[in-house]
Amino acid sequence: MKKTRSTIVTLAILFAVSMSFSVMYGLIQANQSTDLPIIQPDRINIPVPSTDELSLTSDFVYDYGMNATTSVNRTIEIQTFGVLSLVDSIKLDIIGNVNITYFNYTLPNINNKNITFAGFRVSNESYESIGNSTSMRTYTYQKGINYTTFIIPLHVNETSYGQGEEIFINTYIEFAYPYSYWLEGGEQVLHYQELIYPLINNLPIINCSVWVQRQGGDVFLTDRITPTNGTRGIFKTVDNEQGLVKWYNITRQPFNYSQSYEDDVHMNVYLTAIAAGGDIENPANTMLFKATEINRRIEVDPFGLIKITEEQSLYYFGPKRPDNEALYSLKLWALNSFPVILPKNATVLELYDDVGGLNQNYQLDDNLIFEPGSYNQRPSVFIGHDALVIFPRTPLFHGEDFTFTIVYTVPMEVYLQKEQGSINYRMRFEPCSIINWTVEKLNVDVILPKGAVYHEIRYNNPDPYQDLIINYNKKFDFVSLGFRRILSFSFTTFTGNDNAPLIIEFTYSRLNVLITYFFQVITVGVVFAIYLGIRWSSKKTKDLVISDSDKEFIPFDEIEEFVKQYEEVLSIKERLRETRIKVASKKMKAKEGKDLIAKLEKRLRAEEVNLKQTKETLVKHGGRYKQAVQKIEIAERKLYEERRNLRVLQQEYRVKKTIMTRESYVKMFQDRQQTIEKLKNDIDGELLYLRMLLEP
Repeated sequence: MKKTRSTIVTLAILFAVSMSFSVMYGLIQANQSTDLPIIQPDRINIPVPSTDELSLTSDFVYDYGMNATTSVNRTIEIQTFGVLSLVDSIKLDIIGNVNITYFNYTLPNINNKNITFAGFRVSNESYESIGNSTSMRTYTYQKGINYTTFIIPLHVNETSYGQGEEIFINTYIEFAYPYSYWLEGGEQVLHYQELIYPLINNLPIINCSVWVQRQGGDVFLTDRITPTNGTRGIFKTVDNEQGLVKWYNITRQPFNYSQSYEDDVHMNVYLTAIAAGGDIENPANTMLFKATEINRRIEVDPFGLIKITEEQSLYYFGPKRPDNEALYSLKLWALNSFPVILPKNATVLELYDDVGGLNQNYQLDDNLIFEPGSYNQRPSVFIGHDALVIFPRTPLFHGEDFTFTIVYTVPMEVYLQKEQGSINYRMRFEPCSIINWTVEKLNVDVILPKGAVYHEIRYNNPDPYQDLIINYNKKFDFVSLGFRRILSFSFTTFTGNDNAPLIIEFTYSRLNVLITYFFQVITVGVVFAIYLGIRWSSKKTKDLVISDSDKEFIPFDEIEEFVKQYEEVLSIKERLRETRIKVASKKMKAKEGKDLIAKLEKRLRAEEVNLKQTKETLVKHGGRYKQAVQKIEIAERKLYEERRNLRVLQQEYRVKKTIMTRESYVKMFQDRQQTIEKLKNDIDGELLYLRMLLEP
């Protein structure tokens, strides 16, 4: 009894010490490439935009007292993958004796539930100078039943502005799929509706023009577009060759929040998609699809390459499959193909979907169309990048999804820079491949090379419409000897405009990488040798003549059966959890998932009945067996409660963002995760203890 316990304690201490040595010696790994771009020492600290301060306020109505007027140029761009951008360039002329510090910009809640990104710029010089201004992330907003008002601070070079001064304001707001859509005559028809001007509290609009830019091959249905000429003095022109609709000579009296925007002028734009054709990176029409989830794993190999594994799940919510399928083979309103943008010198190692690998086609066929279930890599319209054009096995229609995985490598210098004369490194990369569609959830794991010492993370484009969780916790990776730091990032409602650089600063020493492996191998060898010595000495001790009265009875059969059944229950529970996640994220069909869940639940119930009987038999032997079972049961109850508390915390943060700060949420989230991991380790420890009793 005492010998066994002593052996367990000794092994645990040796294991902890050896792991500490591995981590410590891992900090001196090296042999990095000397060909990496050099970081100049005076450029290490890159300015970062201010932190988001998105909140609600009840005091949001500012009375300008008719002391200013506004002119507005509105541009609406319908983008390739169904995303729409609305840009308002506003000139504010102060004509009265008043000081103005804030500007109220209001939108009706027609499409506001679809907003994925908003940015504001202010200048007191000209429209042209706005482009050099930093996008403001310190605005607040108030969302009411009918309107959403963005409160934009005007402190550019001064704290307030007075009579005779001009202020230039630029707003950029991105919407995800703010359309209604249907099939009409074998073609996809999109309808977009919005007020023709922004609503500015207590300020008149004395001049406003609106431009709508369609996608490449879309066609405006000109007979349905409103307003028409003469509506409240408004003039409309259509340039089909340039793909533009323009309204001008638009005015509006001062707006107040007691008014209904139903009385305002509504802009209605209708357009239809034509048959497939043209460059696949500039498709002939607007396609309505999104990514429900993207998982990226970026692994830095210290010997010269960076390996990226990326899984995407795309969902198409455009028109439904037509009855006559012969009509759709050349229609781009179905998802026939799409591009993923990679670095120019990327090498694709694998590309596969749920069925298997996709074929690489190097040439187009005679009809300039790739075969289904294939891909092609070629220069992109984005300079310095390649387009990986992917053709699903069958076109996607409404409600259908497509999951694929890419594995590719890029040279280290694409993402890494080294500071001259030091061991400081900077890893700079975009969280996702260059995209123009919306991602509901983006997960990124960055694996630094073994021996790297992490220092800092910066994300240069925080977005108030997006939740971002950064996990700084060290994770273990036993793929190679030693440990590597894994940094995890989770984004929600991610768009192309959020794809600003992530910057990771770390140090990496110049000592030979073989030193690390040498010490790790020696450490493992020493531990193994000591373990063999302990086993040998224990066996010798057991071989001594001991009287039957001194021997302790160990219920080997009951222990073995309990451990086996308990691990089987854990395995079934884990499969149930994974299946529910796949069904929720639409990686598994609902019916298939429902059937599998039912089978697993039935099997789980049977295993739990058997486990209960085995547990009762083992506990009857009393002593340490009863204590081990009780510890497992207590840890199970606490684990269930912690997981429930974690779900409640996530729900509360989504609902009460204005009450709970992001910093406190991240701290609480990490604490919950650490507690869950500790409880799981406690259970594993007790099972390990019981297994050790089975050793001869």
